Amino acid sequence: MKSEISNGQALQFSYEFFPPRTPKMTRRLWRAVGQLERLNPKFFSMTYGALGSDKQVSIDAAIAMHEESLIPVAAHLTCTNATRNEIDAVALKFHGAGFNRIIALRGDSSGEESPGHGYRDAVELVENLGKIANFDISVAAYPEVHPLASSAGTDLEILKRKLDAGANRAITQFFFDADCFLRFRDRVRRIGIDKPVIPGILPIHDFDKVQAFSQRCGTSVPQSYRALFAKVKHDKNAQYRLSVDLAVGLCDRLAREGVEQFHLYTLNQADMCLDISLALGACVSPLPMASAA
Repeated sequence: MKSEISNGQALQFSYEFFPPRTPKMTRRLWRAVGQLERLNPKFFSMTYGALGSDKQVSIDAAIAMHEESLIPVAAHLTCTNATRNEIDAVALKFHGAGFNRIIALRGDSSGEESPGHGYRDAVELVENLGKIANFDISVAAYPEVHPLASSAGTDLEILKRKLDAGANRAITQFFFDADCFLRFRDRVRRIGIDKPVIPGILPIHDFDKVQAFSQRCGTSVPQSYRALFAKVKHDKNAQYRLSVDLAVGLCDRLAREGVEQFHLYTLNQADMCLDISLALGACVSPLPMASAA
């Protein structure tokens, strides 16, 4: 499916990766980075693990990407299961390595008390990051409400507090219904948020896994998707084409409603993200070019 956007707008893209755990995963990550940096995206982002080895793998992967790619890299940083000093030390390490962008998140709790004194939430984290350095900060938003939020209104108020604390934009949890995002955007504007809210797009590499993951994070999967994927259950090529078409259709609808930037969750696989971006008008550059910070 090729986008039919005709208003002349040039869409922007960013792509999210996760830290590799094995040599095979490392090779796949760098192949994906190499393919997607040819689109000269707005930025890449690298997710962040919990304390211990996961955390260090995340930090090392983010720094390696920052050093090896000409595309700006946003490092994720969470504030659960760690003290303020530990979190601040990581932020200072990123700053010292030359990072300008941080995606500040509360993160998932391990269920154990954080040692010492930690940040209560992402609002406090954003406030303190602004004291450490002049970071460009993104935060998370939830079109279908965060699973732990007491209400949609409370969830929106928390988003406003994060942005008022100094964040530059919000990037949403993935969703599959354009109207869901558009209604959320309307509610965001009604409470006085005027900073960008960028839709997060998840290409469907494995429909069963996406269904299971969506249930855990509170994302609705349209009934029509179930029927469509059931029809191509035994045809991998048809599944691929369907996934690309659905994502392009979703982004195309949003672009017609004024959305100009999309954040794609790659799962460290470039193929679908590349095809989706090209269908939406992205251009391949002969060589990666440094984007403006």
